[in-house]
Amino acid sequence: MATQDVRAADSRGRHTTSHRQLILLPGGGLLLDTPGIREVGLIDADEGLSTVFDNIEQLARNCRFRDCGHTTEPGCAVRGALDEGLLDADRWAHFQKLSGELAAFGLTKDRIAQEVERRRVAALQRGYRATKKHLRDTCC
Repeated sequence: MATQDVRAADSRGRHTTSHRQLILLPGGGLLLDTPGIREVGLIDADEGLSTVFDNIEQLARNCRFRDCGHTTEPGCAVRGALDEGLLDADRWAHFQKLSGELAAFGLTKDRIAQEVERRRVAALQRGYRATKKHLRDTCC
């Protein structure tokens, strides 16, 4: 693939490709080059998260408290597994990061739905007022 030099000012690269490309990596992975897209996020990935991190969810079910935050609560099975080396700290960090992204996406989705509903109600109210005014002006 064509590349350009790294910028001296901030040591960052410059994207030079102008078309999408899927590249098969030697180890069996895939690399997706998508010019213009800087970040790929998670959408409705709750089920996938549960599948990939099923061991963490299983541990969380064994916590002493149902609303365990897995930080300093007594009887936390996740913290216990981390302390005993039964759960990899990097895996736990990835789970937390992805869970946070999904939660943030859920909040954004809720805000968008609320805004759409607010606009729908406002349009109905405007229509009602306009009809009421029209009837008042034409009636008497």
